[in-house]
Amino acid sequence: MPFRFAFPRQPALLRTGLVLAGLLFLAGGLASPHPAIAADMVDVRKAIAEQRLFDAFEDLLPLAKEGNAEAQYELAGFYHYGRVGAADFTKARMWYQRSANQGNVDAMIGLAVMNGFGQGGKIDRREAVKWLVIAGNQQIPADEAAKVAEKRDELAAELSPDEMNTVLAEARSFVPRQEH
Repeated sequence: MPFRFAFPRQPALLRTGLVLAGLLFLAGGLASPHPAIAADMVDVRKAIAEQRLFDAFEDLLPLAKEGNAEAQYELAGFYHYGRVGAADFTKARMWYQRSANQGNVDAMIGLAVMNGFGQGGKIDRREAVKWLVIAGNQQIPADEAAKVAEKRDELAAELSPDEMNTVLAEARSFVPRQEH
């Protein structure tokens, strides 16, 4: 007769309780003792100030993907200037575009720079002028407004009157749209 190991008979309720307790113990051991708290832009600015750029970058990604225009602008800068790796102009231009579409003036200027120099795509002076016109129509400090107007006029001098009329019509029709 083969040997059989037998557990002492336990009431079903006790057996079920022991199984549940074991599962909860395992689940508790696998889970983090402290739930993760989603970062916000205050956390990002603090990380940047402390030169913890990789931490800031990791915090920016989900915020930007969720539609936070400020995070999108900051993330674009990380890609544009290669703050945590090689510069990626294509990604920078995309994030500036998303932020600018929501009305972020700094992103509008960044997007104009990228279009004006052909970073992350072809040189598009018409698009650069459009974003500088839109940015110049926002509430910005006088010294910054003067710089935007100077660069806008410099680039606009290279456009035909028809191109300039199109740019101005597009700029007048711009309405910021929140992503979420």
